[in-house]
Amino acid sequence: MPHQYSTWAYLNDEGKKLWGEIFPNGEVPIRSILTQEASLEGIKESERVFIVAWEELTDQQKTAILERLSKKSGASKEVIFRDIQKIGLPLREKYTNGAGTTRPGLFF
Repeated sequence: MPHQYSTWAYLNDEGKKLWGEIFPNGEVPIRSILTQEASLEGIKESERVFIVAWEELTDQQKTAILERLSKKSGASKEVIFRDIQKIGLPLREKYTNGAGTTRPGLFF
């Protein structure tokens, strides 16, 4: 089955409950299959995250994400968007079943 993105993370069941309506096939475009350590607001311990490839999302996905994060955090969509532009949009590794890529050059 062909993939929609060149690099993606698969949402697990918990991830699908949270993000499945925005990513119905369970694949989220990410910048790299390698995770990084991040401190997320409201969470004591740092976590491993993938960075979502924001530029590969549809306008509808971007709007839905901004609306959801704004509602959850109380911050305006504009503030959230500026943060995404500066630091990226993290996807917690715990909401995924791994990642894949069609770019074999990453392994050489």
